[in-house]
Amino acid sequence: MSSSKPESERLVTLDGSHGEGGGQILRTALTLSLLTGRPFRIVKLRANRDKPGLRPQHLKAVEAAALLGGADLLGAEVGSRDLVFRPGAVAPRDLTIDIGTAGSTGLVLQTLHLPLAMRAETAARVVLTGGTFNPKAPAFPFLDQTWREHLANLGTPIALAMPSAGFYPRGGGRLEAWIEPAKPSPWVRTTRGDLLRIRGVAGAANLREDVVRRLRDRALSRIADEGWNVDVEIEAASWPSPGQGAAISLTAVHAGSAPATFVGLGERGKPAELVADEAVDELLDFLGVPDGAVDPHSADQILLPLALAEGRSVYTVSRVTEHLRTNADTIRAFLPREIEIEEAVSPDQPGRVIVA
Repeated sequence: MSSSKPESERLVTLDGSHGEGGGQILRTALTLSLLTGRPFRIVKLRANRDKPGLRPQHLKAVEAAALLGGADLLGAEVGSRDLVFRPGAVAPRDLTIDIGTAGSTGLVLQTLHLPLAMRAETAARVVLTGGTFNPKAPAFPFLDQTWREHLANLGTPIALAMPSAGFYPRGGGRLEAWIEPAKPSPWVRTTRGDLLRIRGVAGAANLREDVVRRLRDRALSRIADEGWNVDVEIEAASWPSPGQGAAISLTAVHAGSAPATFVGLGERGKPAELVADEAVDELLDFLGVPDGAVDPHSADQILLPLALAEGRSVYTVSRVTEHLRTNADTIRAFLPREIEIEEAVSPDQPGRVIVA
């Protein structure tokens, strides 16, 4: 008589220093643990970051996932580099989460989205307080303009709102999400249509009016210099916020494709022109790979729902990133899916992702 445990009970062990070595391994593991019922242990948590171990935003994601899935935790404290998560049954519910710092609300939302969508029988509302514009995390314009559209294409609709913006170090932003019950569908997209227009938002909170003007003027000038023969519209925004901050988002709209959004984020002492340049540079890199159907920030984020979809998915990416490779490895640890990532053969050619 075999003494081996069923697959759903076997502990998945993950090395948090692997690949990209950030919080993505943890977030993907939390999502898949809730959906598969498999417990996991992650060691060397965020080993490749300036402040390794669990930060407040990661701890909030762990605690919210534990609440949602009745999980037992070991090592769930700020600074911990070793975490064990043993899930129970997912009990979908509305959630209100205060990160307590300027930590990313978007990353916590992405951790919870699929377990709520795939297990809930009615729509769930999630309200998060913290940062809505964070370095190395999806800012609200990206979530609203790009991530939300990809989810709609995959059959998992979500509605988003940002009543208040949150910037480092004050935080205090508010992100609201309404998640519909749904299961992701497979998706094939290996080209993108013609560029129809470029739209954007230059915004600030509690700063001088000329900051927004400088953000907008710089982006419009840079894009005009490239000679793109499309309409370019960048609106000005003044965001309510308890703190101060500025950002610009630029969104490329192609026929038949989800929009691709790139964000430049201000910080103290950083000229507005440099903030705009960062967004424009990323936009131009994306436009320089005409057959890349998916932008580099979305490529790893849509991989998880597609791995949970029944059927084969194929998509091209403008750039293969370490985030994409790392997410594929984490998914393979939980799911019996073949994920192939084909590297680009030249800078102007796309990579390809196949989920079999």
